[in-house]
Amino acid sequence: MATLKDIAKKSGVSVGTASAVINNKSWVSDKTRKRVWEVIEQLNYRPNQTARSLKIKKSETIGLIVSDITNPFFPEIVRSIEGIARNHGYSLILCDANEDIEIGLESFNLLFDKQVDGMILLGGIVPQDALLSFLKKKNFPLVVVERDYGYSRLNTILVDAVKGAFTATTHLLNLGYWPVGIISGPLSLDQESNYLHGSVGRFEGYQAALKAKGIPFDKSWVKEGDFRFEGGYRAMMQFLEQVTVPRAVFVSNDLMAIGAMEAIKNKGLRIPEDIAIVGYDDIPEASYTSPTLTTIALPKRKLGTLAIEILLKSLSGQENEYQKVVLPTKLVVRESCGAQIQEG
Repeated sequence: MATLKDIAKKSGVSVGTASAVINNKSWVSDKTRKRVWEVIEQLNYRPNQTARSLKIKKSETIGLIVSDITNPFFPEIVRSIEGIARNHGYSLILCDANEDIEIGLESFNLLFDKQVDGMILLGGIVPQDALLSFLKKKNFPLVVVERDYGYSRLNTILVDAVKGAFTATTHLLNLGYWPVGIISGPLSLDQESNYLHGSVGRFEGYQAALKAKGIPFDKSWVKEGDFRFEGGYRAMMQFLEQVTVPRAVFVSNDLMAIGAMEAIKNKGLRIPEDIAIVGYDDIPEASYTSPTLTTIALPKRKLGTLAIEILLKSLSGQENEYQKVVLPTKLVVRESCGAQIQEG
């Protein structure tokens, strides 16, 4: 069994430096830290974690709660978080809330009881009242990604959903399509669920695009989905049963957009010749649909990188100021919007 001395010798550092890497001391350079961890993995070195935790008063674990791990939007974010955490000596405990705020709260309490050093909420699946009540009592390192709880003492990373939806809808309008509908996330639920699912910002962006073009809002061009494939399919079927079918639809995430495209095809209609589609997220599958999906790309890797970097600074005492970061989106034009046909 490898010892700390073995790690130090093979890494070309002192025992003290090897120990500092394992104990996540901030003064160790990233280059040295990476080299030592590579040797640790090669030699399969495993310190007594329980004894270490008692000694350094840290568990060296980070909790991560994902709102829906089956959504292809999340894996790239999780991967970037896990990679950086591992390079800094932290293990990750992952919980899937399955889009259920009760499960999200149970997961939050479970991770806290397991004495994780900090937490990242990916999708903001913990109820607002419970989370803010907790934070007002405890100074706990926490980063929330893609939900704004409106609390100043909380690190928050967002994507500009209003601007992203505005860009998507405006793109369809500029191509000459009308009516342009929207398949949104849940809008008829309580306010907690609306904000939880990220529905509000994207819906507001759609409305803003209509207003900017002087087009009155008509609720008959709005169908609600659930951010899953089946929800997009059902919502599009509702559109297709109307007397007047929209000429184009902005769909509030790519999973629903793919479901909507399947519904269109099942009715014998063509994309984009009969109905044009723009999604939101730019999941990997968007490049492989037929036709390929025009969508709003979110900086997924950047979301994960920022989240873990902010949390690590908080854990090391390097960052005392709370941050709120809003990242931009980008329109990715593929085949489903019909822009290439019009250009041709």
